[in-house]
Amino acid sequence: MNQKNPWFAIALCLPLAACGGSSQNAEMPSPTSTDRSADDMALANNEPAPAEELVAAPPPQLVVIGDHTPLEGRVPTLTVQAPRNGSTVRRGDVTIRWTLRNWELSAEGSHVHVIVDNEPYIAVRSTAPINLTQLVRENLGHELSEGTHVVRMFPSRGHHESVKDAGVFAVFTFNNHTATPDFAFDASAPLLTFSRPKGCNVAGSEVLLDFFTTNAPLAPDQFRVRYTLDGVAGEITEWRPHHMQNLTMGSHEIHLELLNAAGEAAPGLFNDTTRTFTVAETCTAPGAAPDPHAGH
Repeated sequence: MNQKNPWFAIALCLPLAACGGSSQNAEMPSPTSTDRSADDMALANNEPAPAEELVAAPPPQLVVIGDHTPLEGRVPTLTVQAPRNGSTVRRGDVTIRWTLRNWELSAEGSHVHVIVDNEPYIAVRSTAPINLTQLVRENLGHELSEGTHVVRMFPSRGHHESVKDAGVFAVFTFNNHTATPDFAFDASAPLLTFSRPKGCNVAGSEVLLDFFTTNAPLAPDQFRVRYTLDGVAGEITEWRPHHMQNLTMGSHEIHLELLNAAGEAAPGLFNDTTRTFTVAETCTAPGAAPDPHAGH
């Protein structure tokens, strides 16, 4: 080392703080406890830094298969005497005269679903003749239009699961005052009848997905029903009630389509149906008495 060169000594001082030691001993402001972060405090106390709070993702919406509710007693039967299939009601209201056996109706329990064309069903809870003109006006909010209509009827349990037996299903067409030109409906062809869901459904419980099939046995190698729930699709190959789980609050859309054994859409007037329904904390208006048939 060149002891006679003073500039060399000065150069040696530059990396150090005040030429008196390492930079770790440099005089720096000392943070107060209020200036130190939670992570700094944790490190000073040899504790792990607090983890960020994680928000769990909501569980996925599912469609799961359920079990049939067993019948108590004999299989019900439903027959319609009027209007006769294909007939024309030329004046006045349309009245359905019908007979139901082995199925007791009640105000809040078992009932019958009446479907006009492909509109949401109307729950009927009496075997008295049905004034269809009035029923449509009061429940669907419009008049029964002139022209040809299709009516489908079948028994349903209090929780709206349909009775799945061929003998309980009635279907007929009639003309209200006039016939619709070129109207085509074949009741002997494969037919999908949408039933549930409907309207408002209370949050926190499963929502029933139910339908009726005629002339279309469901099996993996036969007919199937393709569902699309809020854009997510799947297939149903057993004619059993299904349930939608983990539905979020708000509006949802369900689409049902009847497929043949080749996976192609089965032709038919009502074999492709889309419905919207809601999930809410309560399905009654504020201050109103609970409605046992809300969404029914």
